[in-house]
Amino acid sequence: MQSQVSLDESIRLKNDLIEAIKQKSRQKTWPILRAILITIILPYASFLALWAVTNYAREYVAITFQDSSLNLMSLISSLLLMVAGTYWVWRWVERRFRGIALVGRLMGVAQAVLAVERQIDTVKGQAQATEQDVQEIERLAYAAWNQFVQSMREAGIPVDDER
Repeated sequence: MQSQVSLDESIRLKNDLIEAIKQKSRQKTWPILRAILITIILPYASFLALWAVTNYAREYVAITFQDSSLNLMSLISSLLLMVAGTYWVWRWVERRFRGIALVGRLMGVAQAVLAVERQIDTVKGQAQATEQDVQEIERLAYAAWNQFVQSMREAGIPVDDER
């Protein structure tokens, strides 16, 4: 019966840690969204601006020189400029705001929480929970919390380690 009490305590701990992750995520919604949106919007805006500029330049070359090979060269160079410019802006924005990396880290946190829940379901399916099972649940729960806190800190979003 001792392991059942410990299992119930582990499940309560897991629920408390998951609730703390949800609460901290809700508190940090705007910084998270800001990082993600800036990481997506700035490269897109740079692509549109480069497209407009290169389209204007290609049109000018086409009207002024009326040469098909020059038009092809201006098309190729404008495409390369758009791709390179957008890539450069995306890299800079990602280093600065870390939005795409944050999405990946938050997906990792979700997987860690799912691992805790799977472990609990596995232990509940057994006739009697062992001390190792209970310790594994607690270890996975704390690992999910620590992964969440580290993800937020790496994204530049301050989170207190208080649960």
